[in-house]
Amino acid sequence: MGYHTNEESLKKCVEDYIVRIEKEGQWYQALKAHAEEKLKLASEEIAQVRGKAQAEALAFQASLRKEQVRIQSLEKTVKQKTKENEELAPICDDLISKMEI
Repeated sequence: MGYHTNEESLKKCVEDYIVRIEKEGQWYQALKAHAEEKLKLASEEIAQVRGKAQAEALAFQASLRKEQVRIQSLEKTVKQKTKENEELAPICDDLISKMEI
């Protein structure tokens, strides 16, 4: 009789452990699914942020290039005006000296 009671007790323990393992397996699967969903959302957000950063970088590069072209144009204009002033200065000096005579 003791053997039979011990066997029943062990069977009950095994069944309890099986139920516990199944519940923990379900809990693990739910946790895994939740983690995978969070990783998916994080990856999507990272991709979105990277895309936005790349678009901003391209916009800044285009703006920089535009300003570089504008600076080159202004430098060319300054150089041209300086040359014109250098050419006009002697002519003006000559005219002023002729008027003083």
